[in-house]
Amino acid sequence: MTDIKTKPPSNTIRIMRVADLPPDRNPAQYEIQNGDDKPKVVTLMKRQRQMMDLLIAAPVYCASPVRLSDVVHILKREIGLEVETKFYPGNPITGAGAYGVYFLTSQVCRLPEQKVAA
Repeated sequence: MTDIKTKPPSNTIRIMRVADLPPDRNPAQYEIQNGDDKPKVVTLMKRQRQMMDLLIAAPVYCASPVRLSDVVHILKREIGLEVETKFYPGNPITGAGAYGVYFLTSQVCRLPEQKVAA
């Protein structure tokens, strides 16, 4: 975790409701590279796939009514995804406290779908 004193990037994604999530929940394969480790391929679906697609697209606010932090924790613990949380100061005038933003640090790419011949 890193503390910084600026605003998050302008492309940071805020998810306020389920409808804000990427719509595709079907299984998809991703190749994940952490540093010099050997790349690994994982298959994700449902909310884990939606969260991975968000992280690939841009930084994501931690606080969410959709409980994204639970999904990030699972991705980190179960598949070894590296995600950094950077903290930003809140607004003392409104009483808002500091908040976090998730940044994907693993190198991740979604693999093309493999069609099965009929």
